[in-house]
Amino acid sequence: MANRIWNEWLGKIDVKGGTVAQKTKFYTDLWHVLLGRHKIDDVSGDYPDRTSGKRDGTFTDAVFKIRTLPKNADGSSKFHMYNSDAWWLSQWNLNILWGLAWPEVQDEMSASMLEYANNGGLLPRGPCGGGYSYIMTSNPASSLIVSTYMKGLLTKADAQQAYEILKRNQMPGGMLGGGPGGRPQDVEFYIKKGWWPGNAGITIEAAFQDWGVAQMAQKLGKKKDHSYFMKRSSSWKNCFDTTQKLLFPKDANGKFLHANPLSGEGWVEANAWQGSFGVSHDIAGLAKLMGGENILCEKLNYAFEKASASDFVFAYNDGYVSYANQPGCSNAHVFNHAGKPWLSQYWVRKVKEQAYGGVTPDLGYGGHDEDQGQMGGVSALMALGLFSLTGNEEVEPTYDITSPIFDLITIQLDKRYYKGDRFVIKTHNNSATNCYIQRATLNGAVQQKAKFPHTAFANGGELEIWLGDKPNMNWGK
Repeated sequence: MANRIWNEWLGKIDVKGGTVAQKTKFYTDLWHVLLGRHKIDDVSGDYPDRTSGKRDGTFTDAVFKIRTLPKNADGSSKFHMYNSDAWWLSQWNLNILWGLAWPEVQDEMSASMLEYANNGGLLPRGPCGGGYSYIMTSNPASSLIVSTYMKGLLTKADAQQAYEILKRNQMPGGMLGGGPGGRPQDVEFYIKKGWWPGNAGITIEAAFQDWGVAQMAQKLGKKKDHSYFMKRSSSWKNCFDTTQKLLFPKDANGKFLHANPLSGEGWVEANAWQGSFGVSHDIAGLAKLMGGENILCEKLNYAFEKASASDFVFAYNDGYVSYANQPGCSNAHVFNHAGKPWLSQYWVRKVKEQAYGGVTPDLGYGGHDEDQGQMGGVSALMALGLFSLTGNEEVEPTYDITSPIFDLITIQLDKRYYKGDRFVIKTHNNSATNCYIQRATLNGAVQQKAKFPHTAFANGGELEIWLGDKPNMNWGK
């Protein structure tokens, strides 16, 4: 039974070509992506609720209650309730990958997180036993829910109600500051001054989540909210240092805490080199502050060159680029948004092989903060040649294109969510040295840009890619 179920789930993405090791790692990655979240409701729909009580450190001294899930007309539960590891920065992995072949997982997880908020007011960072843990920072479940809604996958919760929960949790007293027992004063400071006191990493997270809420507000026709949250989403610019052209943490008086770009002080498991390029909702704005796309690409390319000797894997806060942890795991795809997509093609392949290519116990996930499939999710997306720097949170979501490592990829589409039957990615002239896209077509039409809309994926079709060993600098811009 277990074999049949896992074959069915993993088989929703079928790959051909590549090496045995690449296939082994790919399906192990998917296994990680789909494993580990525990259903906490029983057959009647009853589940434990521990969302009320006093916060004590990273957990809540909770009051135990029994609640029942909302029901369908036939009496079945509309969704399940889940425990999960932290949602921190999952916009660059799970929020993209689940929607490709397992949209119901993304729908269920979003509805479950919203139910926690219905009970206790807060969106969980990492739900535990029906209650809150306050692990990590900011309000990351908002990115999951916005992504779900923007892709048309939010069917098990009401969108208007979901939006009000998202909005509330970005304000003082919401999960952005750790709830009423956390530091709501930091949210107040961030709103008033435009940076998170003492932390550039949280500034970037809050700005990205503000941007996501702004996108949902726009799609729901809430113009005033859209304008408000868009203004907040540019707060990261207040941490930009014009001398080193990177972001640094500021204290409450507006003074930079330090000038060491490799220091983790004032960051969350990162540093200025790893974290500055994480403003993925506004790479154009970052490029402008740096002096143009060429300078941004030169700096980021330098960081990758410095990190290559260590296989792009470092301990927390160390190194120029680290694919062992969330804060830097979008960086190779930034070039796609800064005028040099061939550098994304090159570095995605290098990172995929060096950081994520191993299949031994030591190398397979050695040094990686896997966090219930997050690094495995990045690895799997690199193998597919698909990504979304913005976590599919645009009003019209898109996918970034890089070079797949497999010759033929077939993604079975869930007919409950998508119009099409399957989406196929066919790659010609694929090899370890042929990593550069020469040309591409989407459903037979010329695909000149290094991205395509989610609607094209949802309708089913075929993306065809031709590779070569030298970059085509005219493709993808």
